[in-house]
Amino acid sequence: MQQPVIATFYDHILDIAKQEGCSVQEALSEAKKLGVTALEVSCMNTRGRARELSRELLDAGMGVTAMPAFFSFESDPDVEQKAEEFFADAKTIGADTLLVIPGFLPEGADPEECTQVMIERTKRLSELAAKAGLALTMEDFDNKSSPIATSAGMLRFMDAVPGLTACFDTGNFYFAGEDPFEAFDRLRGRIGHVHLKDRAENTDFGEDPNRTVDGRPMHPSPVGAGVIPMEELLGRFRADGYRGAYTIEHYGARPMLECLKHSTEWLRARL
Repeated sequence: MQQPVIATFYDHILDIAKQEGCSVQEALSEAKKLGVTALEVSCMNTRGRARELSRELLDAGMGVTAMPAFFSFESDPDVEQKAEEFFADAKTIGADTLLVIPGFLPEGADPEECTQVMIERTKRLSELAAKAGLALTMEDFDNKSSPIATSAGMLRFMDAVPGLTACFDTGNFYFAGEDPFEAFDRLRGRIGHVHLKDRAENTDFGEDPNRTVDGRPMHPSPVGAGVIPMEELLGRFRADGYRGAYTIEHYGARPMLECLKHSTEWLRARL
């Protein structure tokens, strides 16, 4: 059986280059030595440099798992224009999946009305993506103003939007105070993408200003070294037949290269 793809974020490669004082190409080479063969490249990375970035990844022999795409569906009705821009960049870098962040609930807005607007605009995006040959996925986004911070919020969008799958971020249900196993059971059979993110209560691997909704600190951690039951979750993904990529995530980690080394070693030993 072919081993699943191990990926990480292009942002983490940029962090490695900055922290280690090396070039981006050298950082890509170091990641590849650790077993990383693909990257998640966001719309922030591609803006104005998609062709250049495509050549950079090609030279490094790196694939692309997905492109996180930030929309403002709560306020911007022009789905077509933004979709055209993101679709073009996704195709240029070789991404066949967009990870949709639909927007955030403005302070003082009616959350029900605002969420429904975002759902309708995500449905339109889904229609456009289908015509463009692109898939859509959506994660449990760790922000108090996000309508998709919980599995219930994700399911509301997924039930309304044809073809939309769940990106299961192992560390973001912790933010929302939701049991990850209960979230897995709710999303089971609909998971199309996975982010492997652990969380630490100490600052051994870097600081992060984020806190859970009930005020607990959330700091970066290599996969398997924090408070999230990573091994059990990985076992459930595999037992349930998930064969997609595993994208390692630890924004804010220092040193990023050492964290990536720990994470890839942990993951490779279990695949």
